[in-house]
Amino acid sequence: MIQPGTREGRLLAFVAFALCVTGFILPVLCWAFWLPKILLWFACGAEMLAFALGLKTWRRRLARIAVIGAAAFGLLGVWLGGKGFPTYPLKIKPTADWMKPLDANWITQSAAKLYSIQTDSELKRNGDDSLRFELRAGDTWVDQTFMKSFRSEVSTKEFPPINSVSWYAFSVCFPTNFPIEDNRLIFAQWHQKVRDAFGGPAPSPSLSFRFRNGKFSIGLRHFANRVVRDEEDVPSEQLFKQSSFPVGRWHDFVVQVKWSWQDDGFVNVWWNHQQIVEYRGPVGYNQDIGPEFKFGLYRNATDKTYVAWYNQIKSGSSPQAVGFDPSTATRYQAE
Repeated sequence: MIQPGTREGRLLAFVAFALCVTGFILPVLCWAFWLPKILLWFACGAEMLAFALGLKTWRRRLARIAVIGAAAFGLLGVWLGGKGFPTYPLKIKPTADWMKPLDANWITQSAAKLYSIQTDSELKRNGDDSLRFELRAGDTWVDQTFMKSFRSEVSTKEFPPINSVSWYAFSVCFPTNFPIEDNRLIFAQWHQKVRDAFGGPAPSPSLSFRFRNGKFSIGLRHFANRVVRDEEDVPSEQLFKQSSFPVGRWHDFVVQVKWSWQDDGFVNVWWNHQQIVEYRGPVGYNQDIGPEFKFGLYRNATDKTYVAWYNQIKSGSSPQAVGFDPSTATRYQAE
């Protein structure tokens, strides 16, 4: 063991302590900013070296802190590993103009398997390739707070100003063998950015498109209070429900929303060029910014495999931005 009072001993103790601190900081930075995965291995190496150097200069306080810290790092890693580490986003190369935000703002949230989210040139819409989503039994995404969920989604990371009017368009197709079961599936949603100020769970989406037992529905939630303490207190409304939602074909949706928790909010929805929702009233939560649009598969646990294709995802502040002319649409007529 190196003598603690020597210059070499003091230096090694300090190096051990610095390595220990670095080992704790690197994973936080990696998961917060999705830095290269190799830095996680550097963190493990730093802790191992900190432990070894700390033992050599055990009599110095910094050395003892380094050894204890490195041991705690290992135990914490084993515990968190059992829960599942945050899942790194898949990197997908756009093959159509509408997919270009994948190179900039959009983030994938999935189990990060090769099949989870991929481009597909076999099934096109308006001549463009599609994004194919697949969610198999046990596929989970782990977020940066180590929470697991069964999803294969794209998060657009576009948060409109509160009280603004936003337009969205998307096309979705479920295959003919899509499971028809009593299981919650959200295939499009508008979700808040942050948890509440007191660390409570993020509230349910302001607006959601759902598919269950072969039925398609649109749900709305709104809350005027600044903090959501109990999810049961949040008013919810069903804006639309339709027992017939044919699989094996494209469904085109256009959504216009004014994000406001006050009475001046509104929601208009067109499905296959027919208006199915014309709602006036509060929309969303009392937050500083509006929710982001997320598309893909988000469901409860099941042993079934879900697949869906998406295309022509667009957003903007006008109908022209999403390629839609409301004057040409018709009123909804049930099939």
